[in-house]
Amino acid sequence: MLNKNVDRIMRVLKKKDLVLDIGGWAMPFNRANFVVDIHPYETRGILGHQGGEKEFFNKKSWLMHDISSKIRLPFKNKQFDFVICSHTLEDIRDPIFLCSEMTRIGKKGYIEVPSQLLELTRGIANNSYCGYYHHRWLIEIENNSINFRFKPHLIHNKWKFHFPHRFLNKLNSEKRVAYLFWDNDFKYAEIIQISRDKVEEYLYNLIRKEKIYPKIFYKLDDILIKILDIFSKIKIKINPHAYYHKYMNTKEVISK
Repeated sequence: MLNKNVDRIMRVLKKKDLVLDIGGWAMPFNRANFVVDIHPYETRGILGHQGGEKEFFNKKSWLMHDISSKIRLPFKNKQFDFVICSHTLEDIRDPIFLCSEMTRIGKKGYIEVPSQLLELTRGIANNSYCGYYHHRWLIEIENNSINFRFKPHLIHNKWKFHFPHRFLNKLNSEKRVAYLFWDNDFKYAEIIQISRDKVEEYLYNLIRKEKIYPKIFYKLDDILIKILDIFSKIKIKINPHAYYHKYMNTKEVISK
């Protein structure tokens, strides 16, 4: 979690506020009165801790729960004054359900995830892939909304769908994450796009916007695409039953 946001949360919290940390096993937020995670209390804090030196939670208030499941959290509506979920939503199967649970049990809260820029950068954890191997989603936070897109495997091979490792030098701590302070409620949705072409178009535009690759790269790529398209059309004429990828002009589906 960004240090400035940890400080901001600590300033906002009142002495009597009831605080929940969701998915805080690796680096628990010590001011939390309750923690929910799939891992046990005894193994907590492999990356340290934050939110003060004193742990306000204990073994009894550390609840082992699979937050990837659609099992409701064992808390009452608006039970918590503040709910923290930092670097967790990108890991789980159903972040939409967990978002609905956060707004159900919490009055206010804070969410932080890796930015799309970071998740699309090659060589962060390993030179052979982009972002982090266990992350399922590309997440965009804008205003009071969180949008989830499936993190496609095609990003790892083609340069035009990811950033090179040197792009990390342009990413300060602010650009490496996306975060949201919410009050009472926030919007959340999965953006579903089944068209490979549309997914590639989205990634292509996102990468090109940052101007990390020379213009000549894109000009040469355009020429290559035209050549491959010609060969594909020749192939389909010779063998009408051969596979030829056709452009799927499908609209995005918003799943809430």
